[in-house]
Amino acid sequence: MKHESATKSAALNKNGTGSTRREFICAVAGLTVTGAIAAIPGVSFAATIASASDPVKAFITVSQTITEHKQIDSALAARFLEVFTQRDPQFVARISQLERLAIAGIDARQFMTKATQAGLNEFLYQIVTAWYTGTVGDDYHGTLVAYKQALMYQTVRDGLVVPTYCSKGPMWWTAPVPVENDGLIASL
Repeated sequence: MKHESATKSAALNKNGTGSTRREFICAVAGLTVTGAIAAIPGVSFAATIASASDPVKAFITVSQTITEHKQIDSALAARFLEVFTQRDPQFVARISQLERLAIAGIDARQFMTKATQAGLNEFLYQIVTAWYTGTVGDDYHGTLVAYKQALMYQTVRDGLVVPTYCSKGPMWWTAPVPVENDGLIASL
Protein backbone atom coordinates (compact mmCIF):
# COMPACT_ATOMS: atom_id res chain seq x y z
CA MET A 1 0.00 0.00 0.00
CA LYS A 2 2.81 2.36 0.93
CA HIS A 3 4.74 1.37 -2.23
CA GLU A 4 1.73 2.25 -4.45
CA SER A 5 1.42 5.81 -3.10
CA ALA A 6 5.17 6.30 -3.53
CA THR A 7 4.85 5.33 -7.22
CA LYS A 8 1.95 7.75 -7.71
CA SER A 9 3.84 10.59 -6.07
CA ALA A 10 6.85 9.83 -8.26
CA ALA A 11 4.63 10.06 -11.36
CA LEU A 12 3.24 13.38 -10.14
CA ASN A 13 6.72 14.71 -9.55
CA LYS A 14 7.85 13.67 -13.02
CA ASN A 15 6.50 16.81 -14.74
CA GLY A 16 4.25 18.33 -12.10
CA THR A 17 0.97 17.51 -13.81
CA GLY A 18 0.61 13.82 -13.28
CA SER A 19 0.65 13.11 -17.03
CA THR A 20 3.36 12.31 -19.51
CA ARG A 21 4.15 13.83 -22.89
CA ARG A 22 2.94 10.66 -24.55
CA GLU A 23 -0.45 10.95 -22.83
CA PHE A 24 -0.66 14.62 -23.85
CA ILE A 25 0.15 13.84 -27.51
CA CYS A 26 -2.42 11.04 -27.55
CA ALA A 27 -5.06 13.39 -26.11
CA VAL A 28 -4.28 16.09 -28.70
CA ALA A 29 -4.35 13.51 -31.51
CA GLY A 30 -7.70 12.23 -30.24
CA LEU A 31 -9.16 15.74 -30.20
CA THR A 32 -7.83 16.40 -33.70
CA VAL A 33 -9.35 13.21 -35.06
CA THR A 34 -12.65 13.97 -33.33
CA GLY A 35 -12.67 17.47 -34.85
CA ALA A 36 -11.88 16.09 -38.30
CA ILE A 37 -14.68 13.54 -38.08
CA ALA A 38 -17.13 16.22 -36.92
CA ALA A 39 -16.17 18.39 -39.91
CA ILE A 40 -16.56 15.66 -42.54
CA PRO A 41 -19.92 16.89 -43.81
CA GLY A 42 -18.17 20.20 -44.50
CA VAL A 43 -21.47 21.97 -44.96
CA SER A 44 -21.89 25.42 -43.52
CA PHE A 45 -25.01 26.42 -41.62
CA ALA A 46 -26.10 28.73 -44.43
CA ALA A 47 -25.76 25.99 -47.04
CA THR A 48 -27.76 23.68 -44.79
CA ILE A 49 -30.55 26.25 -44.62
CA ALA A 50 -30.54 26.70 -48.40
CA SER A 51 -30.66 22.96 -49.05
CA ALA A 52 -33.22 22.30 -46.35
CA SER A 53 -36.24 23.90 -47.95
CA ASP A 54 -37.53 24.81 -51.37
CA PRO A 55 -39.02 28.19 -50.29
CA VAL A 56 -35.57 29.43 -49.29
CA LYS A 57 -34.12 28.28 -52.61
CA ALA A 58 -36.97 29.97 -54.45
CA PHE A 59 -36.49 33.19 -52.47
CA ILE A 60 -32.76 33.16 -53.21
CA THR A 61 -33.41 32.59 -56.93
CA VAL A 62 -35.91 35.45 -57.07
CA SER A 63 -33.60 37.70 -55.05
CA GLN A 64 -30.58 36.95 -57.26
CA THR A 65 -32.60 37.62 -60.39
CA ILE A 66 -34.20 40.90 -59.33
CA THR A 67 -31.14 42.40 -57.57
CA GLU A 68 -28.61 40.94 -60.01
CA HIS A 69 -26.41 40.13 -57.00
CA LYS A 70 -25.31 36.53 -57.39
CA GLN A 71 -23.68 36.34 -53.94
CA ILE A 72 -26.85 36.37 -51.83
CA ASP A 73 -26.22 35.27 -48.24
CA SER A 74 -28.45 32.23 -47.72
CA ALA A 75 -28.69 32.66 -43.93
CA LEU A 76 -29.81 36.26 -44.43
CA ALA A 77 -32.24 35.14 -47.14
CA ALA A 78 -33.70 32.59 -44.72
CA ARG A 79 -34.17 35.34 -42.14
CA PHE A 80 -35.86 37.64 -44.69
CA LEU A 81 -38.13 34.77 -45.73
CA GLU A 82 -39.05 34.06 -42.11
CA VAL A 83 -40.01 37.69 -41.48
CA PHE A 84 -41.92 37.96 -44.77
CA THR A 85 -43.92 34.79 -44.05
CA GLN A 86 -44.78 36.06 -40.56
CA ARG A 87 -46.23 39.22 -42.11
CA ASP A 88 -47.88 37.56 -45.13
CA PRO A 89 -49.11 33.93 -45.03
CA GLN A 90 -49.33 33.85 -48.86
CA PHE A 91 -45.69 34.88 -49.29
CA VAL A 92 -44.34 31.40 -50.08
CA ALA A 93 -47.04 30.79 -52.72
CA ARG A 94 -46.20 34.08 -54.45
CA ILE A 95 -42.48 33.34 -54.31
CA SER A 96 -43.17 30.08 -56.13
CA GLN A 97 -44.99 32.04 -58.85
CA LEU A 98 -42.04 34.43 -59.18
CA GLU A 99 -39.53 31.59 -59.25
CA ARG A 100 -41.29 30.11 -62.28
CA LEU A 101 -40.86 33.48 -64.04
CA ALA A 102 -37.15 33.68 -63.20
CA ILE A 103 -35.75 31.62 -66.06
CA ALA A 104 -31.99 31.31 -66.52
CA GLY A 105 -30.34 34.24 -68.26
CA ILE A 106 -33.15 36.73 -67.61
CA ASP A 107 -32.08 40.17 -66.40
CA ALA A 108 -33.82 42.32 -63.76
CA ARG A 109 -35.74 44.47 -66.26
CA GLN A 110 -37.16 41.47 -68.09
CA PHE A 111 -38.00 39.83 -64.78
CA MET A 112 -39.82 42.95 -63.60
CA THR A 113 -41.78 43.09 -66.86
CA LYS A 114 -42.87 39.46 -66.41
CA ALA A 115 -43.78 40.09 -62.77
CA THR A 116 -45.85 43.12 -63.79
CA GLN A 117 -47.70 41.07 -66.39
CA ALA A 118 -48.42 38.45 -63.71
CA GLY A 119 -49.65 41.13 -61.30
CA LEU A 120 -46.76 40.61 -58.88
CA ASN A 121 -44.84 43.85 -59.38
CA GLU A 122 -45.74 45.35 -55.96
CA PHE A 123 -44.77 42.06 -54.35
CA LEU A 124 -41.43 42.12 -56.16
CA TYR A 125 -40.86 45.73 -55.04
CA GLN A 126 -41.27 44.59 -51.44
CA ILE A 127 -38.50 42.03 -51.90
CA VAL A 128 -36.14 44.51 -53.58
CA THR A 129 -36.84 47.12 -50.93
CA ALA A 130 -36.14 44.61 -48.18
CA TRP A 131 -32.80 43.59 -49.66
CA TYR A 132 -31.64 47.15 -50.24
CA THR A 133 -32.86 48.70 -46.98
CA GLY A 134 -32.46 45.64 -44.76
CA THR A 135 -36.00 46.01 -43.42
CA VAL A 136 -39.25 44.21 -44.09
CA GLY A 137 -42.27 46.50 -44.10
CA ASP A 138 -42.49 50.23 -44.57
CA ASP A 139 -44.70 50.96 -41.60
CA TYR A 140 -43.83 51.68 -37.98
CA HIS A 141 -43.93 47.99 -37.28
CA GLY A 142 -41.28 47.12 -39.86
CA THR A 143 -38.68 44.55 -38.94
CA LEU A 144 -34.96 45.22 -39.24
CA VAL A 145 -33.28 42.11 -40.65
CA ALA A 146 -29.92 43.45 -41.81
CA TYR A 147 -28.06 46.70 -41.41
CA LYS A 148 -24.47 46.46 -42.54
CA GLN A 149 -25.39 43.66 -44.98
CA ALA A 150 -28.13 45.71 -46.69
CA LEU A 151 -27.44 45.89 -50.43
CA MET A 152 -27.60 49.70 -50.51
CA TYR A 153 -24.30 49.70 -48.63
CA GLN A 154 -22.75 46.86 -50.62
CA THR A 155 -22.82 48.72 -53.92
CA VAL A 156 -20.76 51.63 -52.51
CA ARG A 157 -18.68 49.83 -49.90
CA ASP A 158 -15.41 50.70 -51.65
CA GLY A 159 -16.00 54.44 -51.21
CA LEU A 160 -18.46 55.00 -48.37
CA VAL A 161 -18.83 53.61 -44.89
CA VAL A 162 -22.09 52.40 -43.44
CA PRO A 163 -23.51 55.38 -41.53
CA THR A 164 -23.50 54.94 -37.78
CA TYR A 165 -23.00 57.18 -34.81
CA CYS A 166 -19.29 56.82 -35.39
CA SER A 167 -18.11 58.35 -38.66
CA LYS A 168 -15.61 55.57 -39.20
CA GLY A 169 -18.37 52.96 -39.62
CA PRO A 170 -19.13 49.75 -37.77
CA MET A 171 -16.24 47.75 -36.39
CA TRP A 172 -13.95 50.79 -36.80
CA TRP A 173 -11.66 49.55 -34.05
CA THR A 174 -10.54 46.62 -36.19
CA ALA A 175 -8.78 48.94 -38.69
CA PRO A 176 -5.09 49.77 -38.25
CA VAL A 177 -4.31 52.75 -36.06
CA PRO A 178 -3.72 55.91 -38.15
CA VAL A 179 -0.28 57.48 -38.32
CA GLU A 180 0.29 59.89 -35.43
CA ASN A 181 1.43 62.92 -37.45
CA ASP A 182 -0.22 62.52 -40.81
CA GLY A 183 -0.35 66.28 -41.46
CA LEU A 184 -4.15 66.65 -41.22
CA ILE A 185 -4.07 68.65 -37.99
CA ALA A 186 -1.19 70.82 -39.18
CA SER A 187 -3.11 71.71 -42.33
CA LEU A 188 -6.01 73.14 -40.32
